[in-house]
Amino acid sequence: MYNNKRLALSIFWIVLGVVLLGLSVAEVIESTYYGGMGGGFIAVGILQVMRNLKYRRDPEYREKIDVEVSDERNKYLRMQSWSWAGYIMVIGLAISSVIAMILGQEQVQLTLMYSMCALLMVYTISYYILSRKY
Repeated sequence: MYNNKRLALSIFWIVLGVVLLGLSVAEVIESTYYGGMGGGFIAVGILQVMRNLKYRRDPEYREKIDVEVSDERNKYLRMQSWSWAGYIMVIGLAISSVIAMILGQEQVQLTLMYSMCALLMVYTISYYILSRKY
């Protein structure tokens, strides 16, 4: 599962994080958001490098990860989780937009409705692509 591309990507996140954090500290970038984002990239990169190295060195961990990735039950559960997440997001966005409309927050309502519309468009497009494939 883990390969040199993943290790290189993890190292890229660390380097990008250091650059963003450095630019933020040097005040080349004025916003502190980039410093926080840089710190997050560094943390994620370090954790991914550690996982990658553990996968390469520990045969028991390698077997456990390989089983998790290739197990049919886990694939089914991941697919079902995405399905539920999609339904919950559409319903949550619809309810939230109605609440925003009642509260007179037109901009919030439009943002929520556009988000719901975009999600449904992605669903429809992916449905048509998958129906042709399967």
